[in-house]
Amino acid sequence: MSVIRVRDRNQVLELSFHDVTKYHGSLALMAVAVGFRTLQAAFAELFGEEAPERKELSILSGHAGPGFRDVFEYVTRAVTRGAYQVDVDYPVAQFDPHRPQSYAYVITAADGRAVEVALLDSFLPAEFYDYLKKGREQIMTEQDVHDFEKLKLALSERALALPQHELLTIKRIA
Repeated sequence: MSVIRVRDRNQVLELSFHDVTKYHGSLALMAVAVGFRTLQAAFAELFGEEAPERKELSILSGHAGPGFRDVFEYVTRAVTRGAYQVDVDYPVAQFDPHRPQSYAYVITAADGRAVEVALLDSFLPAEFYDYLKKGREQIMTEQDVHDFEKLKLALSERALALPQHELLTIKRIA
């Protein structure tokens, strides 16, 4: 299984998807998987093979959900350090037909280099957004809850298995 390497002072940590799920749980597995792959892509673009210093990273997330927040926090401690910002109106990767919510993330290094990583619009099926809407409106049936959990698990497995170019776009912005 692939890992994310990040430096914490003088120690290089190797964090796996499984490690992150121990922290997050199973509520938003799709988001954890996409967030994990987002950080892998951003780190490769910004740092190559070098493990970045976690305290030198900041994150702008277009998505307000707990899965993305938790993977970004676990790997970078950006939330705790006050280096995490959410902007659901971020103008890239606005796929949810029911509300503003971006599936784009900007990861910035202390030296100002930054990369925008966005989920491809083909990854999430329309039913995913419909389940989210039902959940917000508190009208999900037991069957809906069951089916949504299965969908989130399948999407997390797919996000981890897909080649990066079939899941994400990566754009250097600074």
